[in-house]
Amino acid sequence: MAGREAHGNSQGEIVMLLRYRLLLGAALLCTGCAAGAATLLPARDFARHPPISNPVLSPDGRHIAVALKTDDGKSDEAKHEIAIMEVPSLKVTARLGFAPHTLAGQMLWVGPDRLLVSEARESGSLDAPGLIGELVALDADGKNQRVIYSFLDRGKTVRSQMNILAMPAAYPEIAGLPQPKNGHVFLSFSILPENRNGQSYDTMRTELYDVDTVTGKPSKVTQIDIGDMNFLVHKGQALYAYGMTDHWDPIIYARDAEGAWVKLDPARFGKVFVPLSVAPDGHTLYAAYSENGGPTQFVQTDPHGNHRKVLGANAFGSFEDLIWGPEAARTPFGITFADVFDGARPAVTYLDDSRWAQIHKQLMQQFPQFFIDFAGMSQDGAKILVHAYSGRDPGTYALLDSASMQLTPLFQSAPWIKGEQIGERRPIRFKNRDGQELAGFLTLPLGVAAKNLPLVLIPHGGPIGPSDSWTYDADAAFLANRGYAVLQVNYRGSGGRGMNFERSGYGQFATGMQNDLLDGVHWAIAQGIADKNRIGVYGGSFGGYSALMQPILAPDLYKAAIDYVGVYDWTIEFDRADTKRSRGGRNYWAQAIGTREQARAISPVAMIDKFNVPVLIVHGGADPRVPIQNAEALRDKLEKSGKQYDWLVFPKEGHGFYTEDHREALYAKMETFFAAYLRGSVRVLDLKPAAP
Repeated sequence: MAGREAHGNSQGEIVMLLRYRLLLGAALLCTGCAAGAATLLPARDFARHPPISNPVLSPDGRHIAVALKTDDGKSDEAKHEIAIMEVPSLKVTARLGFAPHTLAGQMLWVGPDRLLVSEARESGSLDAPGLIGELVALDADGKNQRVIYSFLDRGKTVRSQMNILAMPAAYPEIAGLPQPKNGHVFLSFSILPENRNGQSYDTMRTELYDVDTVTGKPSKVTQIDIGDMNFLVHKGQALYAYGMTDHWDPIIYARDAEGAWVKLDPARFGKVFVPLSVAPDGHTLYAAYSENGGPTQFVQTDPHGNHRKVLGANAFGSFEDLIWGPEAARTPFGITFADVFDGARPAVTYLDDSRWAQIHKQLMQQFPQFFIDFAGMSQDGAKILVHAYSGRDPGTYALLDSASMQLTPLFQSAPWIKGEQIGERRPIRFKNRDGQELAGFLTLPLGVAAKNLPLVLIPHGGPIGPSDSWTYDADAAFLANRGYAVLQVNYRGSGGRGMNFERSGYGQFATGMQNDLLDGVHWAIAQGIADKNRIGVYGGSFGGYSALMQPILAPDLYKAAIDYVGVYDWTIEFDRADTKRSRGGRNYWAQAIGTREQARAISPVAMIDKFNVPVLIVHGGADPRVPIQNAEALRDKLEKSGKQYDWLVFPKEGHGFYTEDHREALYAKMETFFAAYLRGSVRVLDLKPAAP
């Protein structure tokens, strides 16, 4: 927790935020504007991180807390803060700084004017920041700061108060809040065995505590003798405990009459049953449900899981997001489904005709080029934090007065990105060779017809669970700005289609998944969009593995490949990656890949003689997920075979480049590389990013 410091008002932040507000006002006025002429934008614009993100509206609607990025993007020492501001004036009332590479992993209001922050550490742009067991609470004016938990300082300094020592020595996670909010928070701890191997992540028990964030005093609520479980709490009682087994099967427990945890029968609750929330009356439970592993439905039941009623379902995609009314009611009024669209933006299924649904419909009609999300709402519904975003716009935020319907601009996430200068991100569907319908996205360059274009395939990482979505994608936007059509496919194994679709990717890393990607490229060619003689592939993590596998499986199709922190030899993952440190991780490899011999057989290292296109190898020297040995082994093998490659490695980067200078270097290298092999010429740029 060293380096954390609370600050008062700061004129610099006010000037910066008001500038972003003016830009947002102009953006909202231009929502009906047509796409502009094609403009070659600086690579730096696509490499920059949003300076402001993750706004959270206070329950009384008087403040927002935001995450700030405060470094210049040139140093390996990433710096972050949070700021608390009055709304709508954006007057900064408090700031909280963090040590380098540390940021707010979770941030939520636990009372009308009290904020709780859980710290996380970033390890790379392709990895989600990991919680580090540090929690601090403070008032909206920066006063009454209290360390709620510190794993690093526990038992070492006087800051390790008795309250902290009364909780387990483990990494806490925010498990929920009492309703109405009263300054307390529920924290869960997954307990490791005392005699464990230092490299093991296997936990044996999960404990739940109710903690007063003003005094720091904890009170134990319950425990269950299974690690890594989640709890649904209502009126101070844990009603359900749910999670995954070591073999990645969902499990759920409920309390019996004596208060003991009892495992629920999957035959009664289906393959998937995830409790989400309980209505204030205590009689209605909302849950995600799938009887047989198909797309998950949104359902309501009684608190015991009986009398199930389907509120929202779609045969193609799982329910993805809920749009909620005021916290006092805790009732959702809208729902979206993965890969289900109304024209060019996600479709909303309205669950009622409430006032909040009417307001949302009005905003969706007023801003037809954006999806409108309610990112927050005051306890009484008087103030609504509106988030407007699209596949061309990283996101804009405004405060809505629900009585007057006055919309006050707050800030843009990336004000230098102008939606009218970014290529269209178009949802697509096609059938693979097995007749299964797949979804994906096609990002197109401005100013040219979508005919006979050079195309770059970008497979997403994961591969089991993640998926591409209708949000701004810097990689796709950059390549489209350079004149390429960009194809992204949610292949088998991707998230958003249900458990069965995800599990259909097991054992298919080198076969079915790759075939789905190939079928997408052939679809784009058949549609006349892509020039079959100018096809490239670029991907990160599992996408980097696919960038190597695609030219191996289709040697006459691809002209160039970029392997970004990709797997070259799956046995290296078995031996060195952090995934191996838990039973769940090891079982995942066994289920998804198989034995060590099978892992070797599906690795590009075993087929490198069939790899015959120029490749750019990009990696971080400190990558814990896909160790640098993958890139080094690939380079050595290509050198021995006399095959063409280029190399871009930064020793201190992790799983994906974070430093803006390094991200810009990647884009510059990508541009010249693909221009040489897909366009036939290299364009030299001497542009500077526009000032915000």
